[in-house]
Amino acid sequence: MSLSLTAEQKNLSDIFDTKQQYVIPSYQRPYSWEYDECYQLYNDLIEAYKTKQDYFIGNLVIAKSNENKAKLEVIDGQQRLTTLILVFKVLSVLKPDLDVLKDFLVKRDSITKKELPKISSEVFEVEDAKDLEKVLTYTKEHFEERIKDFKDKKGNFLVKDFPNRFERNALFFYNWFTYYIEKNTDILDLIRFLLENTYLLPIELSGNTFEEASDKAIKIFETLNNRGKSLDDADIFKGKLYDKAKKNKDEKSFIEQWKELRDRCEFLNIKIDDLFRFYSHIIRGRENKTSAEINIRDFFIKMDYSPFATKNYNEILEELSKVMSVLEFINREKVKKTELAKWLQLIEIYTNQYPKMALVVYLFNYEYEDNKKLIEFLIKLVRFTYYIGSTSTIKFRIFNIIRDISIKKDIDDFIEKDISVEFFYYLGLLKNGYALLGFYLTQDVALSSYNIDKLVNYKDEKFLQNWKKEQIEEVANRLGNFVILDIDKKNLTIDKKVEHYKNSNIKDIKELSNKLVNFTYDKFQERDRNIREILVKFFKGENL
Repeated sequence: MSLSLTAEQKNLSDIFDTKQQYVIPSYQRPYSWEYDECYQLYNDLIEAYKTKQDYFIGNLVIAKSNENKAKLEVIDGQQRLTTLILVFKVLSVLKPDLDVLKDFLVKRDSITKKELPKISSEVFEVEDAKDLEKVLTYTKEHFEERIKDFKDKKGNFLVKDFPNRFERNALFFYNWFTYYIEKNTDILDLIRFLLENTYLLPIELSGNTFEEASDKAIKIFETLNNRGKSLDDADIFKGKLYDKAKKNKDEKSFIEQWKELRDRCEFLNIKIDDLFRFYSHIIRGRENKTSAEINIRDFFIKMDYSPFATKNYNEILEELSKVMSVLEFINREKVKKTELAKWLQLIEIYTNQYPKMALVVYLFNYEYEDNKKLIEFLIKLVRFTYYIGSTSTIKFRIFNIIRDISIKKDIDDFIEKDISVEFFYYLGLLKNGYALLGFYLTQDVALSSYNIDKLVNYKDEKFLQNWKKEQIEEVANRLGNFVILDIDKKNLTIDKKVEHYKNSNIKDIKELSNKLVNFTYDKFQERDRNIREILVKFFKGENL
């Protein structure tokens, strides 16, 4: 792979006096600068000009391919670069005699002599390309007409939520620079300062292909971008899939499918990155990969068994949609008052996502209309993961389970005959999970929603008869101290819980509320041991 890097601070005159076109790649986020960012840029420029200090705007990370040297992919800096184009557009309208400003707005094709915008967007989720192009055609009359919509009856400039952000921000700058020209006579000096004393640091990565250059440029961008938000993995995947669709001339179909997938993720309040992470485990299972994970960007972009290397975009989107359907099923079923919901909730409350990974792979590979088989699988998964506990090594055991699921091998039930009540004396990170498990082993169906409360707290010392301070400290994280509620959890002392717990529809909670008045240390120990004995029977395979 042939790659080179160059970095040299340049003023805006050099940045825009180029025969190349800046292109915002498809995986980038849409243009998003608001009033505050635009005003900060304008105000900083004016202040720098007044104090005669050079003005540095920031970095510009660019990918350049040897196969298309007329195109520069903007990896970082699209927001400020695009905004500067809007500034040049406004100034070219206000000072039409300055041809240099007009030249900064277009690139002329060396063969066809056709004028192309100096900056172009390939972002497909919004109308960025169309909206920017529209603003770059505006005349002074256009600006004057549109500026009226931004002013109230008193002539005050208003901030409105225009659908076209390029137009809105251009109008901001038009209003500010118009005001400046009315109050000052040195606009030409200000423009000269903008061109000659305002700087960007372009970091240019060159490669034989855009893919080579972009991969390196993205890594450099994310290294430099410690203050802002890095590109999500999904941004990169989106661009790769879009490129696949373009080759088949299916851009419109892909955009519709991607937007639908994005909307479904937003409804479940999950990131598309998370969707791809679940998908990666389905692929790992198929490929019998039980070793340590690699980050999902490298997994999908670099692995030769990645669907990006083996499938077309439609096949990938179909499988992603199927994974999404699985997640929607889990989300829908876990809030029902059913036996199935109990076990789904116990997977959800686990301290990491690996048991859920196995569940998703199972549901992806098997028909899940048969709740009986699904519940049998979930019981095995819960028994196994809750016995192993919350450790970093659980994932490798889960990877083996995922492989077995993928080859349609039955999962062994995990029965531990030697377990005793002492096993549940120290609960660790799984204390809430064990509490919920102990509760559900005595219930026929799940709660649609629940809260986990503690019976005894440090502030209850004065209400607990014959309790020693060290006893209160001892029971704080014992199983017997946790209760599952179908009512709100409130920060109440134990005397106040008596009345609050009476609002519960759970029989055991109602009965417990009557006992709290005379809740002794011995009664607590009895309750604690009863719950632990229930769990012991479960892990021995005796209660189900």
